[in-house]
Amino acid sequence: MSKSKLKKYLQTLQSEQIIQVVMDLYDARKEAKEYLEFFLNPDSKEALEKAKKELFRNYFTPQGRTRAKVSTKTGNDIVNNFIRLDTDPETVADLLVYHIEVMMSRLLMRHIVGETAWNALINTFRKAVDYIQAYNMKALTERRIERIMEFACQTPTYLHIEDRLKQELEEVSFYE
Repeated sequence: MSKSKLKKYLQTLQSEQIIQVVMDLYDARKEAKEYLEFFLNPDSKEALEKAKKELFRNYFTPQGRTRAKVSTKTGNDIVNNFIRLDTDPETVADLLVYHIEVMMSRLLMRHIVGETAWNALINTFRKAVDYIQAYNMKALTERRIERIMEFACQTPTYLHIEDRLKQELEEVSFYE
């Protein structure tokens, strides 16, 4: 259904019916519930902390141990759902960098040497750096990006992760 069809349909409803539709949506979808709660109480810091906890739980157990199997897609979904809340760019940039930090920590702690996992990290890094550059958040995130680059030295050499991350930074002229 298109937005215009939805709008026309909603205009035919009475106010009580619209309220019921919104309440049903609130109950039916986790993302809708989060969006409506944020809409009613737009606390970016609280939403950021909640998203960071979800990301951490995706990659680590409550005791702080690395999870054996994780889904990068789940981590990306958490970030994308947060972006859809339409918070300020600084908060989004913070979460994007945090996602990279948590992913890299897990990969290094588990001594992951598979190329697929590291490619996922590179893709996440690229998206984060593109966003940071687009919203001119370099000053806010520069030190954390440098720390990520320092940790990239600990990755398996044959994967050339440090070089690939540097290449991503050069492509968006991050250090200029």
